[in-house]
Amino acid sequence: MLMAYMFRQKLRLEDLAGFEAPAKKVLVFEPEEYLGALYSHYLRMHAFEVMHCLERENLQSSLLAFAPHLLVFNADAESDFAARRARLLECKNSKPDLLIVTTALNASSKDVSDLMSAGVLSHINRNFSRPQDLGLVVRALLSNN
Repeated sequence: MLMAYMFRQKLRLEDLAGFEAPAKKVLVFEPEEYLGALYSHYLRMHAFEVMHCLERENLQSSLLAFAPHLLVFNADAESDFAARRARLLECKNSKPDLLIVTTALNASSKDVSDLMSAGVLSHINRNFSRPQDLGLVVRALLSNN
């Protein structure tokens, strides 16, 4: 009976119990240190626990150690599409339920389409967005999970 009421009222058990659910974790793979710090700042403003990974060699170990709910992946960090796709598929294979958002400066519509086919949920073109928009996109994606 209580569960039916909660569903009907769209309440969470945490609301009734008076405690908050643990913060969702976001791993930011961004080789540019200033961008990673900026993204981390805006994500923390939305109450996410954030880890910043600077080097692609450390991405897998960071993914396994931090166990994020979502990965923000700078697609410009890889030199060509094949390397990007391989890196993303490697991430998905190590954590199948991982949500992935990519960012890029110069991605064509074909590149974005190919990234989506590799398991990317959303793409942010940095030419047409502000750094704080990342926090809004991530919040929208993680509020549904």
